Amino acid sequence: MNVSGKYKILIADDDVVIIKEIMRVLIKNPDYLILTTANGKSACEIANAELPDLIILDWQMPVMDGIEATMELKRNEATKEIPIIISSGIMIDASDLDTALTAGAVDYLRKPVNEIELTARVANMLRLSNAHSVIRKQNLELQNQLTSKLINIQQLNELKNAVTKNMCLLKEQVSVEVDQQIKDIILKTERLLYSKSFEINWGDFESNFEFIYQGFYKKLHNLHSNFTTNELRICTFIKLNLTSKEIALITYTSPDSVNTSRKRLKKKLGLLPGENLQIFIRNL
Repeated sequence: MNVSGKYKILIADDDVVIIKEIMRVLIKNPDYLILTTANGKSACEIANAELPDLIILDWQMPVMDGIEATMELKRNEATKEIPIIISSGIMIDASDLDTALTAGAVDYLRKPVNEIELTARVANMLRLSNAHSVIRKQNLELQNQLTSKLINIQQLNELKNAVTKNMCLLKEQVSVEVDQQIKDIILKTERLLYSKSFEINWGDFESNFEFIYQGFYKKLHNLHSNFTTNELRICTFIKLNLTSKEIALITYTSPDSVNTSRKRLKKKLGLLPGENLQIFIRNL
């Protein structure tokens, strides 16, 4: 739904009579804003610029047909979530329906258009579009929360590094003869910093991550069943496109240690020396 409160519906058909018929039905609803074009290529261009709530594509069109346009729209990050209805008066067999759905369409409309069927299918698809919008908004909010949590973890570990450094300096300056108790307190503080600072933050962070990237850990375990907790966390941070240096700061390790873990991950995942671990994990 655009800023005016209307749903944008893009219709692509090289038959002017069909476009007029679809428009005649849809303009009865004052909440619909209709956009039209005559081929799949321009439909993709308009969709990318206007981001309609629904697209109705004729199967057979010049320049680019409806199936080709559907696949192109699904490859585009900006338009891949827009519901698409394929329409046709010729390609009406069950195998044609399967072809359309495989390409990425979510519904199929036979021509000549039936007014009741068209109205119902459009309403259903717009409800689907609304649902996708809500999910995208929720995911964006959760991604922002993940970013915030990462920043908090980084800041906490930076503080931990600074405190640990100061503790080491202080420990060197305190003689055993003067106060062994002070050294004991320093040692306990160092252990507390090391053991708790990251774990406190991981639970909520992991829950949010799993909600956004559902199935990610399952895909990893399908590839290899014996990942360590540390390796799973590194996979998580690689999925979020963090560098080895950033991962090292978050996990309180060295960049060299992270790079060693990445090499072990490549071996467990069966990647060849030339294959990129970052790209592989981001595509899961």
